[in-house]
Amino acid sequence: MNFEHRPPRPLIEAPLQFRTSSGGERAKHNALITCPKCDAPCFIRRSARVTGLVKHIDAHCTNTGCAHTFMLELVFVHSYSTGLIDRPDLNLPVCPRDQVPHVLPPSRDGPDQDPDQLTMFSPG
Repeated sequence: MNFEHRPPRPLIEAPLQFRTSSGGERAKHNALITCPKCDAPCFIRRSARVTGLVKHIDAHCTNTGCAHTFMLELVFVHSYSTGLIDRPDLNLPVCPRDQVPHVLPPSRDGPDQDPDQLTMFSPG
């Protein structure tokens, strides 16, 4: 192999881009964790399970002007649906039935809807 000496190149600025969607929109509103100081999306560096219902998470802000690092706690609140696995050793609270969120099919009248797009929710 021939390794020739090359002069060092000048550094370039490459802003960190954090995206979660293929459309390229910023992840701020979709990120699991946002920085409490600047609202930028955060990376999870590591996590540790404290109990079956609690996890500690170390996070790092993606905003290089902020660079906040912090720990947060992820806590189980309640189940919407109990699922199919029976675990009598876990006493998981269940959400009151009248507070369970329901996902409705998308509206055909929305501003972003294409009238030529097929949908399985069409009214007949």
